[in-house]
Amino acid sequence: MNKTTQAQFDALPVVDGVRQCPGFADYSEVKRFGERCSFSERGSFGKRCSFGERCSFGKRCSFGKGCSFGEGCTFSERCSFGEECSFGKGCSFSEWCSFGEECSFGKGCSFSEWCSFGEGCSFGKCCSFGERCSFGERCSFGEGCSAKSPYWSFVYPPSFEITGPIYPPESTRGYWQERTGLKLKGCYKDIKKEVRPRVKQLLRRKTWTLCERRILESWAEVMKED
Repeated sequence: MNKTTQAQFDALPVVDGVRQCPGFADYSEVKRFGERCSFSERGSFGKRCSFGERCSFGKRCSFGKGCSFGEGCTFSERCSFGEECSFGKGCSFSEWCSFGEECSFGKGCSFSEWCSFGEGCSFGKCCSFGERCSFGERCSFGEGCSAKSPYWSFVYPPSFEITGPIYPPESTRGYWQERTGLKLKGCYKDIKKEVRPRVKQLLRRKTWTLCERRILESWAEVMKED
């Protein structure tokens, strides 16, 4: 990739108020991008870049530490972000995006399935997460946040609304086998078959932690609907 300078970026064409930015480009020397920029796929950006409102990015763009984005920015699949990036309200992200530690998100941001977040990320009110998103420790969630079937590996229960089963990650399989006394082999579909006839009996136990019970209840609820 050839590096794009600030002067070269500022000279890129603007069509109907949107700056047209080519993909497969190295923008690491550019720090100020302004609003309504449209980037094609695989753009590479350095640390502490600043983007204005309503910018859009193609798939597999990558960003360094401490970048900031205005309201209403959109990101295609598999974009990656370093730690301490910040996003304004109403940003949206396609599947498989990944975020470093202590990133912050404004109100109403939305994430597709399989997104992953590092430790200490914070989310404003009414953020939504697609299926099987995962979170690091100490993430905080504003009022009205919701997720579909997230991965959850912590001793405390999720603080957001959940639809679908909560998935303990693969790293906790041994722990759950010991706690339930079940052989939890194979993928989640196989585990579901093993748990289904026993989930009511498991929930009668008084020894579950609040988080464990919340996870088992989420599985029981889904099995009731099947």
